Order: sequence, then structure tokens, then C-alpha cells
Amino acid sequence: MDKQQIIFQTNSAIVNDVYENNTNYLIEYDNTIEGNDCIIYFSSNNIYYPNDESTFRNKIIDKNSFEWYSSRIPTGKKHLFVRDIKKQWYLTGINSIINNPQLLFDFLKKETEGYNVITIGSSAGGYAAILYGSQLNAKLMYSFNGQMELSSLLKTSRPTIDPIIFEYHTKEAYKKYYDLIKFIKKPNNIFYFYSNKSNWDLIQYQHIKETKINIISFNTAHHGIPFLKPNLITLLRFNTDKLVSLTGRKHSPLLFSIKLDGFLKTIGFLYTQFSKKYLK
Repeated sequence: MDKQQIIFQTNSAIVNDVYENNTNYLIEYDNTIEGNDCIIYFSSNNIYYPNDESTFRNKIIDKNSFEWYSSRIPTGKKHLFVRDIKKQWYLTGINSIINNPQLLFDFLKKETEGYNVITIGSSAGGYAAILYGSQLNAKLMYSFNGQMELSSLLKTSRPTIDPIIFEYHTKEAYKKYYDLIKFIKKPNNIFYFYSNKSNWDLIQYQHIKETKINIISFNTAHHGIPFLKPNLITLLRFNTDKLVSLTGRKHSPLLFSIKLDGFLKTIGFLYTQFSKKYLK
């Protein structure tokens, strides 16, 4: 790849400007909560798409979007939202100061001092939820089709999409971040939701299936959240025992939704999705 080639998400002028001049994190508190949980929400590579200036400007500059902002875990006293605008699995951190995984960990460790930590994310955000959650000794980690290793991207992606992934895999300081298993100390604290009909997610499942991670399987090829997103409101209120009860079997996304939120609400969710997609 020509080093001078402009790849929008990693070295375009507008992305670099936000990387240099925006913290790319957001902290909010809920003083009505009596507990002491700090929730870290990791945005995925879907924080903006497609990779073009108008979409980036709308989502990141104008709206200052962070994934999970409207799907908060209700026990959170402190809510910390982070995003990787270069969309390279946080290998370049989140901004020009917190610009590598070690510095991002140091930042998160400082911000969560004295709190009980919960992490959450999907896809690249799910990767980060497990990587940093494990290092922060999180009491609970939610990963929705998060990548458990990055080496397979060297075969399934290309340098014009994920240039940092291809460039850094030979660098000694970054090699360890290409496989998360070595970071996992408390697999029972991880709840991994995956799509068992998605080829990419099956690769990740094969990588972790012998671990003691709590694996929750869904009969879908949809990457990301493997069920209706409105169900997150109910799911994120589950205690650990109820989450554990979801493991050990394969779930139909539709039946899962009905079980969580009832038939009428599920029909309402589906109608809303249909309306947004087809009735614009």
C-alpha cells in the first residue's frame, strides 16, 4: 500500500483533526444512584458509516455521537463513553494524547479508581470491553459479537480498510493485543453474546469455546447485537444469575424478544424497525 494513500478513517484531514483536538470520551454522573458502579461503554467501528466526510461530520462533529448513550446500564453512578474514530480496535487509543492501548488503560484505571467496573460493547467495542474490562478487574463484561482475536483480520480484511491492523501486527508492543485470551483472568465475569450463523463470529467462537466464558448463542447471521436492540433495556437489568440462565442453549432472536418483553412489545419493535427502513 502506498504510504501516501489517503484512507479516510485513519489519515484523512478531518479525522486527524478530531483525533488531535477532541478527547473522544464523555463522562456523566447519576447522583440518584446509591451504588458505586462505573460503566464503560466502548463504541464499535459502526460509530459512523460509511467512511466519508459527510457521515463523519454528521455523526462525530455535529452530533458528537457515542454508542450506548441511550442504552445505559441502570446501576451506573458514573458513565464513561469512549470511541475509536480511526476504527482500528483502539490500537491507536482514542486521541492524540491517549494514543495507544497502554495509555488508554492508564486513563480508564484512573477514571474508575474507587468504583466497581462494568464494561460493554459490540464488535470492536466488545473486543475493547473484554480487553480493558479484564485488565480493570471488572465485575461484569458484556461483549456482543466482540472480536476475541485480530489476526484473522489479516486474511478477511485488507490494508485499505484496516491499515493499522496490518501495520501493527509485527510490532512487539502491539502483538499481545491480537489475542485476548491471555488477558482473561475471570472468564465467569464475561458474558459473550454471539451470532452462530455469522462466519466472522463463528471464527471468534471457535477461538474461545474451550474457555469458561459465559457464551450465549443466537440463531442469526446478524453481526453486532444479535437480537432486537430494544431488548437491551430489559437485558441490562438482569442480575448475574439470570444472565447465566441464558447460557447453554441456542436462542431464536424473535422468541428471545417475546420472552424478554412480551408479544405486543416485540411486534411494536419490529414495526418500528420496518418503518425506519422501508417507510421513509
